[in-house]
Amino acid sequence: MFRIRLAKENFKFSCSHFTIFGPGRAENLHGHNYYVSVEIELAGIDPELGMAFDFNLVKPILRAIADDLDERVLLPENSKYLKLKLEGPQVGVTFGDKSYSFPAVDTALLPVVNITSEELARYFANEFAARLRKSQAPGVQLIRTLSVGIEETRGQVVTYDLTLNQRPS
Repeated sequence: MFRIRLAKENFKFSCSHFTIFGPGRAENLHGHNYYVSVEIELAGIDPELGMAFDFNLVKPILRAIADDLDERVLLPENSKYLKLKLEGPQVGVTFGDKSYSFPAVDTALLPVVNITSEELARYFANEFAARLRKSQAPGVQLIRTLSVGIEETRGQVVTYDLTLNQRPS
């Protein structure tokens, strides 16, 4: 079995967020420089080429997802504790007795319940898998699993594993 690990310096994004700890408790708004790594488990390789796929077909997909989140305020669309409201060019956010207003162009509304490393790892893995499938890049069918790591601070990584293909097609 083969595994490919991609952890390039430019697989990163900087953003602002606050983590919600319950109905009345959340962190203050703050920022992080997140680093992304991906480990790809392969069901096999192309025997004629001795490889699964050209890494240069995959790296731009990873970079594009990171770019979508870079320099944004990340907000969870599925939180039962937040009220989000599009107000023209602004996104209004209410949590308890706090209210925020952010330019819509500077926000990313993610389909998650909270902005945590765990949810970011799952989001990134699912988004990466969807874009890989859509790309129809040669060798994608050889990918068995993806493991996406989100490093919030050096030495603190959350990994999410996602199965893509059980067997090569």
